[in-house]
Amino acid sequence: MRAPVLAAVCCALVSASAAAAAETGYVYAYFKGGWPAGGHSGVFLSYSADGLHFDSMNGGEAVFVPPEVWSDAEDQTRDPSVVYGPDGLFHMVWTSGIETRTIGYASSPNLIDWSAPQLVEIWDPATVVNHTWAPEIFYDAQQQHYQIVFASDPDDGDHKQYVVTTSDFAAYSEPSVFYYNNATVIDAMVARDAANDRYLMAIKDEQGGAKNIRLATGPTALGPWTTDNPIIVGPGSSIEGNVTEGPSLLQIGDTWYLYYDAYGAGYLGVAASTDPTDPSSWVNLTEDSTMPEGPDAHHGTVFAAPLSALVFDSLPFARSDLNGDQAIDLADWGLFSTHQLTDLTGLSPAEQAARGDLNGDGRADYFDFQLFKRDFDSLHGGGSFAARLNAAALPEPSAVALAIVAWAACCRRVR
Repeated sequence: MRAPVLAAVCCALVSASAAAAAETGYVYAYFKGGWPAGGHSGVFLSYSADGLHFDSMNGGEAVFVPPEVWSDAEDQTRDPSVVYGPDGLFHMVWTSGIETRTIGYASSPNLIDWSAPQLVEIWDPATVVNHTWAPEIFYDAQQQHYQIVFASDPDDGDHKQYVVTTSDFAAYSEPSVFYYNNATVIDAMVARDAANDRYLMAIKDEQGGAKNIRLATGPTALGPWTTDNPIIVGPGSSIEGNVTEGPSLLQIGDTWYLYYDAYGAGYLGVAASTDPTDPSSWVNLTEDSTMPEGPDAHHGTVFAAPLSALVFDSLPFARSDLNGDQAIDLADWGLFSTHQLTDLTGLSPAEQAARGDLNGDGRADYFDFQLFKRDFDSLHGGGSFAARLNAAALPEPSAVALAIVAWAACCRRVR
């Protein structure tokens, strides 16, 4: 039964026209470890084609680690924030330490090869601060410069949001107050809402001792920002009762996604809305998503990245490039279908992977088919695998024909 099913699928792929490759992916940059020691192991990345289902990049290894010569007080990479600039570089900033006056900065053309990192001295030597936390970088296209927003507590006061700007990452403006609402505020993240000619700011606001994320609006990237802001997630919200921090805003199509760190409960969450300033419109999608795994994954930023700028072999879907030609195409499908449900015993893990064992369990079965389909769609665009089958008037294999293959695979696992 297996051979006719997979042969038909392969024929459908050959006869259908090639789908256009997706041009943009979504990357989650985050650190690992709890408070206060987390972040010494570097910056980690996960990739998603749809903003909801993330898989580890770079084989799960850190893509950036601070230099060994940096002191323990400033060699953390907490709260990484990344933006893709008009210069074709990814610019990253991060919290360099729990008690520090600096932030970290580095750039990369591909998220793998990084410039020599810098510790940027934010404050004048005469200014007394305990913390310089959670810098978030944003490119202001109207002003043609980058702004970096961060939390600090000059003179032992409440944490306020401050901002510096730069156009070259060599010279920075003096820090100025960006946002304060008569209570400690940290973790501000700014996004452009072009459809409504405004800017959105997600922020951890501790009004009344609460630890939740609110959403403010402003006419420019520098504000001024609204202060009577609704709670979106965290205590007091209707969709997420756990304490939250580390918000990240991303728009995909007409939908806004709010990613957050439910740090007390030990997971990363996500909510979505098409009308972000209406708190009742937000829906918690955490259970329907695949976020970087906790409790070790914490506070990061999700950002859009052109696929052309990324190293192919660092991407999770590269596992389905069975012939190693930096693509996922009909040649790979031919290899995959040829070895489906064949005995891979005695082969090395690399040889098994080259024959379609994508999940590393020593078999090439229905579960690997699901991964192949997902990887195909990640590269060529959502639904492209099914579209090729539909063009040939064949049913989706995972829904009909491959149910038989799934049954056979499950039987093998039971034995």
